[in-house]
Amino acid sequence: MNTKNTKTAVIILLLIANIFFIYNIINLKIESENIPSETIDNAVNILGSKGFLIDRSKIPSKKPVNLIYEGVYSQDIFLDIVKNFSEVSDEELEDSDMFVPAGISYAAGDYIFIFTDADYFRVSMIENSYTKTLKDYLVVNRDTGKTELEEETEIKTELLRNDNNFEENKLKKDIKKDIKKAEGIIKNFIKKYHGQDVKLGFEITGFAYDRQKNCERVLINQTVGGLPIDANTVYIEIHDGKVKYFSGSWYFGDFIAKHPMPLLDSVNILFKCMEIDGSIVKESGRLTEMNLEYTVMPHETDKFYLVPSWQIKFDSERKLSYNMITGNKN
Repeated sequence: MNTKNTKTAVIILLLIANIFFIYNIINLKIESENIPSETIDNAVNILGSKGFLIDRSKIPSKKPVNLIYEGVYSQDIFLDIVKNFSEVSDEELEDSDMFVPAGISYAAGDYIFIFTDADYFRVSMIENSYTKTLKDYLVVNRDTGKTELEEETEIKTELLRNDNNFEENKLKKDIKKDIKKAEGIIKNFIKKYHGQDVKLGFEITGFAYDRQKNCERVLINQTVGGLPIDANTVYIEIHDGKVKYFSGSWYFGDFIAKHPMPLLDSVNILFKCMEIDGSIVKESGRLTEMNLEYTVMPHETDKFYLVPSWQIKFDSERKLSYNMITGNKN
């Protein structure tokens, strides 16, 4: 009996068995993590018969597994922001000439700081020598109920947000280099706040060079775990390699807890969308994109949840967003 050949045959059989075993494990994992193809096909057919036009290839098959993050924000954090970004010592902050309260607005170090009490995420930091005085920016327009700063920032934000050439321009070599440089400057600026959670970051969603003011104008969207936080957008102006104007909604802080929860997948959300917004869907054209994002949900007096959501886009440029836990419209 040739024991050598027998051993070889046994080894080959064991290898085949292992490969088969691994193949089955991978298949089970894929099936557990993804929506079956037939389910997506059936959903497209059913929804299509009801007037929901869907590009089948745009429906993500991967089931979401994102966490819910819990954070805390209150007026107590305002002073921390002033201390971190002004780089003024506690002793200097006690000097009224250095630290001048004006409601919930302050002047300290190189910047003026303006906080909106009704929205703890709203913060503006503008260098003293760069633009108008603190008093000028707090003037409220009686017609709109907004301050001059809010109106100015909204106009500048919309100009960048509506720049249809941004996606194309950011691929050009020179502009790509400028965007990368701006990204580094902004990262270093935000790092001045030492309590920022490591899972929080940002993506640049708008960029332009202002020749009149000789500065870069940048629009950024805050992210958590790489996914955008829907409402957290900031308009920035960079001059001589320094952030001179930072205004918008931003969470400075860390998370006190994170919660795993069962989440609705893309197919379930599409049926929820049709149930809630059927008339809107029918007049919005074809669904062209589904993306994951986070939305802010207030919780208790000074706490909030960052909740995973599905954002749905149509070829009419209309966007809809739905909570992944409840399926409710955001």
